[in-house]
Amino acid sequence: MPFHTVPTQKRLGKQFKIMLHVKKTNTVLLFFFLCSSVVFFSCEVPQAIVTTSKNNKNIEYQIIPNKKNGIFVNNDRVGYDLMLKNKSNFKIRGVLNADVTNYQGRNIFSQQIGYSIDGRKAFSYDLKLDNAPMGPGFYQMRLINVAEGYNINDTIYSVYGVDPERKYPTINLPTDFLKFWDNAKSELQGYDPKFRITRRGDKATRTLDIYLVEFESVDNYTIRGWLSIPKMSGKFSVLYQLPAYVTGFEPETERTDMAVFRLNVRGHGNSQDPMVGEFGSFATTDMNDASKFIYKKVYLDALRGLDFLYKSAHLRLDTSKIMVYGEGQGATIATAVCALDPRPAGCIIERPVFADIGTLMEMAATRPPQWPTDIFTNYISSSGMSTTDFYKLWDYHDPVNFAAFIRCPVLFGHSLLNQFSPPQCAISVYNQLASDKREMYISPNTNLEMDYIFYAYKDRWVKKVLRLP
Repeated sequence: MPFHTVPTQKRLGKQFKIMLHVKKTNTVLLFFFLCSSVVFFSCEVPQAIVTTSKNNKNIEYQIIPNKKNGIFVNNDRVGYDLMLKNKSNFKIRGVLNADVTNYQGRNIFSQQIGYSIDGRKAFSYDLKLDNAPMGPGFYQMRLINVAEGYNINDTIYSVYGVDPERKYPTINLPTDFLKFWDNAKSELQGYDPKFRITRRGDKATRTLDIYLVEFESVDNYTIRGWLSIPKMSGKFSVLYQLPAYVTGFEPETERTDMAVFRLNVRGHGNSQDPMVGEFGSFATTDMNDASKFIYKKVYLDALRGLDFLYKSAHLRLDTSKIMVYGEGQGATIATAVCALDPRPAGCIIERPVFADIGTLMEMAATRPPQWPTDIFTNYISSSGMSTTDFYKLWDYHDPVNFAAFIRCPVLFGHSLLNQFSPPQCAISVYNQLASDKREMYISPNTNLEMDYIFYAYKDRWVKKVLRLP
């Protein structure tokens, strides 16, 4: 089995585990060619992000964390094995500048390492980081190689975690959190859903029937999605998929072992009338009013989509086997749905955004502006909204607070190099889960995607939870 189970502490009286990938190969290879760099790496070690100077075709780097999954637990020795291979025939002298920063951008470790490498030889170094002040969380290691006179000035970044299951969020759960959402669900019930389904022969395939699904949500906003059902006889479990940020779903046309319902919440895909999901402003829509805030409505859209599924058993849907799934924003929505409705059989939360918003905004203050925090800071400065009011609003919508109410089985996946949903923030969602059947998969080499092994494991996990052949 290509996974390693690391026992962790009990929390809320429930045992949970982290699934960490076992490394089969031992190196991250970074080859530099003329005027460009090509990166070769195993899928089990944190991917090094490299910026390289011109004309550097002489150095090959091996950057290997002592724990090959990049996660250090239970007093593991924290460090990296470094190796520089001289690909040229002449001697190269230089300096490696190693530093480590915490999630706040504060330097906690620095070291200079001089080296001299004869032609076609290698230089090895055991970089020890375990004496650096590191509590639970994630850290960035930066390695700068400077060899003056050789046109070498390379920067390599890596991310590693220390006891991540012990890192907890910085935000507060409002005392009226459940009341707020009970009232929101009551508001939703005041709108007639008017569920409609239309067979779309023009979208169908040889093996799948495709249906356009439409219904009304809050504000009588028409929400649409696509339902794909295998043509073979029998009842089918359902993968309920929720959209990433301002993207749009088209019908699933490949999967034939289960039905797939892809919902476009308001402002997404074929649910963009009358609202168009603008990348730079969607997340701040009506942020000045908690009763109208866009994510309150988005979460309710998704809950109504779930209602549609449970009322559609006649379409040969096995409503006892509904799996809720999302990536990015979709993961955040999935977290809210499974917290507010106990009926789903399981939930897949992959790289949730907007998690632990207090920590996310704190990190943003130390980095160049980027999504999603830049749209929040721009809104706060332009609208006059106070930072305190911003946090109060997000406390009702942060996936971390919803996680504490999820009890169905959960597969949580995250990528160590994710800049938009840093692991320092996303891990809090996992740590707050109330479910006693939860697993975490760390993809150490990727940013906006998980590695291919996660996707293979995800399918196996779905089949296990839904008891599928």
